[in-house]
Amino acid sequence: MSYYIQSTSDGAEPNQVLGVWNVDEAIAKRVDVMDSELGQVKAQPGKTALETLRDYYPGASFEELGLEPGEYYAGMARPILGESPGRNPDQSTEAMSRRASANGQLHALIQQLEQICRVVHPKETNFQAYGHEIRNVLVLACMELESQWKAILGFHEARAKNTEDYVKLCAAMKLADYAVEFPYYPWMPARRPFQGWQHGTKDLPWYGAYNSVKHNRDSHFSQASLDNAFEALTGFFIMLCAQYGWDFALKGDSASRAFFCLKAFPQWSLREYYLPPYVGALRERKYRF
Repeated sequence: MSYYIQSTSDGAEPNQVLGVWNVDEAIAKRVDVMDSELGQVKAQPGKTALETLRDYYPGASFEELGLEPGEYYAGMARPILGESPGRNPDQSTEAMSRRASANGQLHALIQQLEQICRVVHPKETNFQAYGHEIRNVLVLACMELESQWKAILGFHEARAKNTEDYVKLCAAMKLADYAVEFPYYPWMPARRPFQGWQHGTKDLPWYGAYNSVKHNRDSHFSQASLDNAFEALTGFFIMLCAQYGWDFALKGDSASRAFFCLKAFPQWSLREYYLPPYVGALRERKYRF
């Protein structure tokens, strides 16, 4: 028994969802509508129920879902029959407490970086400026990122013995697809701190700078640069967006007045969508890294 999502295939409105079907060899049943004979398609002689369903709706596409309705990955936002980056279905007190705590730390670091930028103007010629306050933003933002990475891997019982394991999250959450603009500093180009992250943290220069200044400040103090601080804090913001989706990121006029504004975000295939439970309760699913 498998679930399939029915969508348009004429290109006029790509990914427009038309229905969700529970399909076995003998019968296909719509699960997103009230139980009715009109929502059932029985297999015709010599054909499976899926083949019959496709014959019955020749102008539609049917794609098998990776998750059953109501299933979701802990700590990962996905579209729920809607716009990417979607939502996180987990609205438990524990999940909301984690989000509130991380959000408080993010805004405390934003305030610190704003104060720094009143003294060191954030333009290309100043991005290599460094100092103790800038170092603090870099170090604390990366420590928060490590906390987020470890927590999400832990939700899925994945190995997180060293920093090289964190890269597992990049593909799972499509972190490299996020880009962030800065409405306060419109001359600054959008940043993609996770772009090129494929093999381990050695792919992230700003994370390497964090390790250097954390363990040997005297020799590597210059790596505590304004540029690296922006990269790290942007990465922290992206991780929260990737976990909570539009419940965390802002849109429209609100985004244009915020410190961070999403310019680009992942596009998920229909098979990767989260679906409402329709019947029963939400259920966590372990991601297979």
